[in-house]
Amino acid sequence: MESVKTLNPLPTLIKAKKAISPESAKILMELVDERGKVSEWYSNPKCLEYQIANPFALVRGENDHRIITLLPELFGLGESGMRHINWGFKNSAFECATGYHGFWVLKYFEGGEFEPHCDWDSGPNGIRPSVVATAAILLNEDYEGGELIIYDSEGIPSIIESKREQYSMTIWDGYTQHCVKPVTKGIRYALVIHY
Repeated sequence: MESVKTLNPLPTLIKAKKAISPESAKILMELVDERGKVSEWYSNPKCLEYQIANPFALVRGENDHRIITLLPELFGLGESGMRHINWGFKNSAFECATGYHGFWVLKYFEGGEFEPHCDWDSGPNGIRPSVVATAAILLNEDYEGGELIIYDSEGIPSIIESKREQYSMTIWDGYTQHCVKPVTKGIRYALVIHY
């Protein structure tokens, strides 16, 4: 082969403002504060996570009044995200997203980060079933650092979201490498939906 070049466009992203209500964001942050467990992902230290309505979870949590009041908004957000993924990701490695793994609330402490990775993982430690797209909703904005970095097909940081608006959502496909840089001040809260 001669003159081989990578010509892939930048990763496709879907963005939305006001994806979640302030009231629901507050409850989600309280839940991870109270019930969050240290992340089991080796590349995600200094982070607590709490899962809601994940049909594939190994350990099921109890639904109480606060969670039950959140579910209609969370399910609506999950379904809306799935429709936008199926409309917007026309040039992707999958035909359509058919469901999601519930909702993961993440709490990154100072120094907390998530090293570069793809959410789709066929290895023994990957999420099952494999993730074809991810939505991340920022629940607060009173922190520093914690930038979301999206890499292009050559591994070069192509999209750097240094200061996202509170309650905003970004969706990318599960085959796109990305990371969360270390939080340098405060605590970063996010809601993640894997499709």
